[in-house]
Amino acid sequence: MKYQWLLFDFDNTLVDFTNSSHLSFADLVAAHGIEEDPEMYSRYQKVNFQVWKDFEEEKIDALQLRRLRFELFMQAEGIIGEPLDWNAQYLDGLVKHAVFIEGAKELLDHFHGKFKLGIITNGLKEVQRRRLAKLEMTDYFDVIVVSDEINVAKPQAGFFDHTLNEIGTERKDHLLIIGDSLHSDIIGGNNYGIDTCWFNPNQKTNDSSIRPTYEINTLHNLSQILKQH
Repeated sequence: MKYQWLLFDFDNTLVDFTNSSHLSFADLVAAHGIEEDPEMYSRYQKVNFQVWKDFEEEKIDALQLRRLRFELFMQAEGIIGEPLDWNAQYLDGLVKHAVFIEGAKELLDHFHGKFKLGIITNGLKEVQRRRLAKLEMTDYFDVIVVSDEINVAKPQAGFFDHTLNEIGTERKDHLLIIGDSLHSDIIGGNNYGIDTCWFNPNQKTNDSSIRPTYEINTLHNLSQILKQH
């Protein structure tokens, strides 16, 4: 087979971040005695998206990310509190509500032992490692790279420099990146010279100039691609 290593993004590729994030946010505001209106989570998401974008573009560091996403949200909502405490409680909720994406556990069972498997994730170490442990995923992977632990995030080249160093190979043609984000997973791999597979379960239209090597709508489709290579 052409590919020897499968490098998976974590959130919304192997675990359902969308659902667990909303549940964790609901728990958080309820714990602070705040009634969540129907658009509150969407307003938080907009702030969080921009803060993560700034982090991925190296405009802020991980500590600033932890603080700013809730500080800016709380300021806009007129909420008094300690942003870092809110962030810690939110991360606890992500662990509590962690679940696999449909088909992910079966996929890992199928590929384990057939390929070398890796996790490459833009995430905070205190939540990524705990969710991996909770879902008993850690032993599937030969390499786990968490941006918060190495102080550089996808799509920056330094993230992939570190990943290849961990893997111990210079053969980029032996690697395949699988992820849901065009703007971190796919463009990061493309720019670094690694083949990419865009996981697009909602069949979003790609209006960008970013072109993955492959596109799949279900994780099961990955097996079909690998059989051809």
